[in-house]
Amino acid sequence: MYTNKPFFTLGYTFLKPFFTLGYTFLLMLFFLSPKYINAQSKVQKFYESENYGKCINLSNKNLSKGRDILNSSLYKSLSIIELYNNKKLNEQYSNPISQALNGIKTIEKYSAKHPSDYFHSENRYRIDKVVRFAENEADSFYIQGKIKEAKKILIKLRKIFPENNLYLYKFAKLYNFNSYAVLKSDKNISEKELHKKLYEVIKNSEKYFKSGEKSEFLNDLNLLYSDTACDLETASTILVLYPQKFKQDAEFEKQAIRFQKKYYQIKMLFEINSTRAAGYACGSLLTDPRPPLILDNCLCRTAKKYAAYMQKENFFSHTGNDGSSPWNRAEREGCSANAENLAENSTKNTKTVLQQWLNSEGHCKNIMGFHQKIGIGNSGSYWVQMFR
Repeated sequence: MYTNKPFFTLGYTFLKPFFTLGYTFLLMLFFLSPKYINAQSKVQKFYESENYGKCINLSNKNLSKGRDILNSSLYKSLSIIELYNNKKLNEQYSNPISQALNGIKTIEKYSAKHPSDYFHSENRYRIDKVVRFAENEADSFYIQGKIKEAKKILIKLRKIFPENNLYLYKFAKLYNFNSYAVLKSDKNISEKELHKKLYEVIKNSEKYFKSGEKSEFLNDLNLLYSDTACDLETASTILVLYPQKFKQDAEFEKQAIRFQKKYYQIKMLFEINSTRAAGYACGSLLTDPRPPLILDNCLCRTAKKYAAYMQKENFFSHTGNDGSSPWNRAEREGCSANAENLAENSTKNTKTVLQQWLNSEGHCKNIMGFHQKIGIGNSGSYWVQMFR
């Protein structure tokens, strides 16, 4: 069937390509205008020509108008660290590092929402430059004893990079790894999670420290030893993993000996791990060598409290006078256990008590079992081991 199209329809059909072309031309004219190009590139040009002050000022203008946010955030951060000791900059920003990290935070948040965007990967080394500068400043503040300043930087880094356990490790170091103090300062992390993350850093130290981790851990052992509320779990983690990562040297031997003299838990731990490493015949069952155990603060508390409880109440049993089981007692302290050894022996010689357990097939199997953590407690003649 033949129909006539209205004139205006024919006109639109005829002119449509021109309208489309014109619209495209206008868009290109807008986006490629000198003004727009300058707004996009000036911050980088100022930075690369070392006009850091101008770069910061223009970046601030762009950010206030919501324009060129990624470039402005990045080059403002870079310019801040270049002018870090500049008097005018410090008058403008009371905490320049925090300002620089704000820019990195903006970029990281954008990257998380837009993983296909190449901005982050293309500027990885520039972002790293700001982050490394902040890390070094935190370390410098720590060495100078400016704990509050170091803490501010590390808190900021932890918020931006929550998956990077190095910043939690450094944060814990501000408190000599005293888990009670760390958890009091940061109520968003549990004791179990804290030590899991610290273990991960120590276990994979070459990834986090790149170099110098050997001296790092020896220094950390000094901190742990000097703290009156020594975190036995962190101390034992370093003492156990250090020989696996580095050749044992005189300094490490010195540290290991003094920790064993000061803490019976660590002395017995060394003796247990030596036995596990060699394998042992528990009755008629010869067990293969086992990996070393690490002390667990929660299990140590549980074991020590129960040893003191048995001494005070003058009884000896896995079941408390209140009807509690080992699992109940561990749960009260905030952890779990899957085995318990008890011994009654008035000696203070940990090796003698350990041998007493090893001479009993059931106790021996617990010691040689497939556990990862141990808690050790003593009060008077009562000894307790708990395993997880």
